[in-house]
Amino acid sequence: MKKIVIILVIVLIYALSVKAQTLIIKISEINNTKGQIRLAFFQSEADFANETPSFAKYIGKSKLKDGAITVKYSNIKKGKYGIALLDDEDCDGVMRYSFFVPREGFGFSNYKHKGMTKPKFKDFCFDYDGGDMTIDIEVRYVM
Repeated sequence: MKKIVIILVIVLIYALSVKAQTLIIKISEINNTKGQIRLAFFQSEADFANETPSFAKYIGKSKLKDGAITVKYSNIKKGKYGIALLDDEDCDGVMRYSFFVPREGFGFSNYKHKGMTKPKFKDFCFDYDGGDMTIDIEVRYVM
């Protein structure tokens, strides 16, 4: 009986000491509280070009403070990712355009977007090893 109690105590101590591995995404320069933020996780240039993310996450803006919000995910598998952000003000899931100019905010993982063309996947991708990692995304509004 003592052995079982000791084993259970050891397992419990180990379980409590294991820290969840977290991908932290810091989003800044959000200029409104309308709609939601959509994070599309791409794993290749082809997926990005075809606008077919491996998965997407949606973030409400209720915790927005000073134009910024931070989210944490502990269920992201190891791999190469590039995150494209859409400030989906009308919650329709797609970017709105006016004469080919984006009308909603957008951004990319660890990449400050300049110019009017889409970046290449290699410009904003990163290797996630499953450990703690912080990604910065600055939202850009053209209109």
